[in-house]
Amino acid sequence: MKNSKYKKSLIIFCVYCLFWVVISFSMSRILGYGQNLSPLIPFRDAGLEIGFISIMFLPLASIIGTLIGGYLFTPLFLYLHTKTFRNRYQYGIYLKPDYEKFKFTSQGLFASLMAINISLLLLNPDTVRFTLGNFSVSPEDLTPDQYTVAFVILLIFTFIFTNLIFSPTWFLMDSGILYSNKSILNETNKPLEIRSIGRWYEQFLKGYAGVSVIISYVNFIIIFFIAAGNNLPLFIIALIMFIPFPIIMIIPSIPALIILDMIKEKRNNYILIKAKKLGITDTMDVSVDLKKEV
Repeated sequence: MKNSKYKKSLIIFCVYCLFWVVISFSMSRILGYGQNLSPLIPFRDAGLEIGFISIMFLPLASIIGTLIGGYLFTPLFLYLHTKTFRNRYQYGIYLKPDYEKFKFTSQGLFASLMAINISLLLLNPDTVRFTLGNFSVSPEDLTPDQYTVAFVILLIFTFIFTNLIFSPTWFLMDSGILYSNKSILNETNKPLEIRSIGRWYEQFLKGYAGVSVIISYVNFIIIFFIAAGNNLPLFIIALIMFIPFPIIMIIPSIPALIILDMIKEKRNNYILIKAKKLGITDTMDVSVDLKKEV
């Protein structure tokens, strides 16, 4: 019964893999086999390189970043918040009921968007030539498919980084550690506030994965479409691949998020032990009672 809640997500991940198999072989036929664009990937073919990265490396990067970031940086995030706001806020643990459903979109979306944003910021002729392993190529001679492979390769490293910094927010939200400004209500005009520490960090990080990502990404694909305009089959493949790309990039996080869900009890215990060392031991009763006005 427990594993059945992952069934839909695993089917989506399998469809994602099939999508990239079709895209990679289609690109290979259009671009021609034997174009070894990057020595970092064990294929002598641009289409297969992109497919291999999308199916193998991105999910693996998400798993590595999520586990290392969650266990290594969550105690640090918790320590920084308590040391910064301990004099103003009360901290407690909310014993919330376990949720039965598994949803990956809410967690994977902003980490994926930030990875895309950072990759686009890093994408320039020098990084493209680095991933190609050939600095003798002039910037003017670089082709759209070379930029695309470089962009996807950069996603491996940015996926690790964004999951490193987002996973502590997921660890903290699942642990139920909250803070409240109830103790200083008589000193401020702000209303009563009870928030998750994880949600607080997540809201901060979301600012780097917003509208600017879409603007940068649109500029990137417009350049690619213009360059591929004379090659109708390549233009169609690019259209199918790039238009839904920001949404598709949520899917490589599915294996990592399933692993997190399966070890939720163990990681919650780990975080609560760290919280206890920081003096967070009280439970926080959170209830909302609405009364009709007489």
